Amino acid sequence: MCAALCGAGAASAGAYLSTRNITPFPASKVLLGARWTSPRYDPPSNQWGDILPTVWADDDDQYTMMDDGGTDVPLAGGIWKQSLARIDGRPPHIRLIHVGDPKSPPPHTFKQVHRNRSIWLGPLGPYYSTGLLAADHALFATQLLDWQWGRNDLFTGLHGIAYSLDHGAHWTAPGKAFPAPLGNLNWVIGGRGGFFPDGYSYAIATEREFNATRLFLGRSPAHVADVTDPAKWQWLVGWEHAVPVLSSVFADAQPVLSWRGHITYPQRAYDAPIHRYLLTFTYSYAATPPGVWKNGSELVILEAPHPWGPFSFVAHEAEFGPSNGYGAGFPVKWISADGRDLWLKWSANFMGCRPHLNCSGVYGFNYRRMHLTVSG
Repeated sequence: MCAALCGAGAASAGAYLSTRNITPFPASKVLLGARWTSPRYDPPSNQWGDILPTVWADDDDQYTMMDDGGTDVPLAGGIWKQSLARIDGRPPHIRLIHVGDPKSPPPHTFKQVHRNRSIWLGPLGPYYSTGLLAADHALFATQLLDWQWGRNDLFTGLHGIAYSLDHGAHWTAPGKAFPAPLGNLNWVIGGRGGFFPDGYSYAIATEREFNATRLFLGRSPAHVADVTDPAKWQWLVGWEHAVPVLSSVFADAQPVLSWRGHITYPQRAYDAPIHRYLLTFTYSYAATPPGVWKNGSELVILEAPHPWGPFSFVAHEAEFGPSNGYGAGFPVKWISADGRDLWLKWSANFMGCRPHLNCSGVYGFNYRRMHLTVSG
């Protein structure tokens, strides 16, 4: 019993998923609720870092990308700006294994980075990466242009989308830029090797990092030459008789979902057995830094029958933690055969913790099992 639970972080008093609808969206008639069915588990001791988009690749392994951290870092206190890890095992017994050459580029400590930002690198170069996709026997990862994250300003676009043909050991970066305010673009994650019933990979993005208002929807054919080329992308620009209208001009894009100041690092997963697209995000109780990072946040779960919606409310959790949880998403390989039992993963706070919050755990891959109540 201790082997299974002693490594789990304690949930804060009263922390639970609620079906009280605190959103502007209608309550779901398909998913009637959600509840936790395990404690929260701390990240593996050899990993730290945040955002953690997670995909199920064609080799049957899951992979996750992390920023400002790493796995098996060969330097005490060292970080890469971004790095990839393979996830072995199943919850609650998982381990993360670094992918690629840990010496190229070498990690550095925060202190070294603050002295010389030019050494702040990862296998994708001097960029954060918050989106990961498995498609066309390849992995794809975003390369974010830097933005004024200290002010939570608008994103400034993508340097490009890189790809790997050997499951992350080596990366090719075409360097084809995507326009502002795209930044935390990340894909709808489906089954093994991807899920593309109409031949397209779908992605979502917001205009800023924390407490954004708009959620954009884009798509491209699920092939290397198309995913990496912004000219091959289409964006939702409106509706005709409830049918989405798409255009190659991002400047004309309209949000597929809006909620003023409430969308932080959204991620989506397709729950195939129940045929629903699950959207997860948080929002911070404070509006501006540094409070937006450390004053607590709320978890929200929505669902939809299609990538473009319509969206309905499932559940939420107040004071989602530890401290200020974000980057929540469902790794699709861990969805049960009936689609009702899943594992949610998320990142912990990176800036400390207000005393009244749940400050357990560490900055990394937290995870916890959830059960969905499905109508009928």
